[in-house]
Amino acid sequence: MTPARTFVALVHGPVWNRNHERIASAVTHLDLHDIARTARTYGLGGYLLCHPVAAQRELVARILAHWNETENLSAHRRREALRLVRLAPDLEAARATVAEACGEPPFVLATSAASRPGAVGFREVAGHVGARPLLLAFGTGWGMCDEVFDRVDATLESIDVGSGYNHLPVRVAVAIVLDRLLGGFER
Repeated sequence: MTPARTFVALVHGPVWNRNHERIASAVTHLDLHDIARTARTYGLGGYLLCHPVAAQRELVARILAHWNETENLSAHRRREALRLVRLAPDLEAARATVAEACGEPPFVLATSAASRPGAVGFREVAGHVGARPLLLAFGTGWGMCDEVFDRVDATLESIDVGSGYNHLPVRVAVAIVLDRLLGGFER
């Protein structure tokens, strides 16, 4: 698996809220900045922020423009990371963006904090992906709706460290998944 052909998508809708209602969650600055920094650290091809609400995509575009235009030299490293961010209305548009960038459609791998039937293990991912680009989809809120999982190629096993508690912030889950897939760490 090549990091430059690996992409992260953060899906804000459709996702579940705590009452298991279908929603679009709000964008957070922490997720925007921290996932971009993680993507840059691992040398990813990009970070696609997927939001169905145009006003939320416009907000992110304004934030990105601010960091791109600032003269503050200390912002250079953050600006470098934020240049990896692309906006998309949904996961299908993100898939198309990756296909255009890589010249072939990506293998789309969804993630979930909850165990899902048929999920593939971290070690199995390389066998499923082969030489294809990889698009890792992470959900916000209380997880992506079932219809999102119906449109992906596979689901990655959940992060389980044996504590019986699994409620990680999405930006932390992104870092753990990338480290397990690209960092060379053997469990």
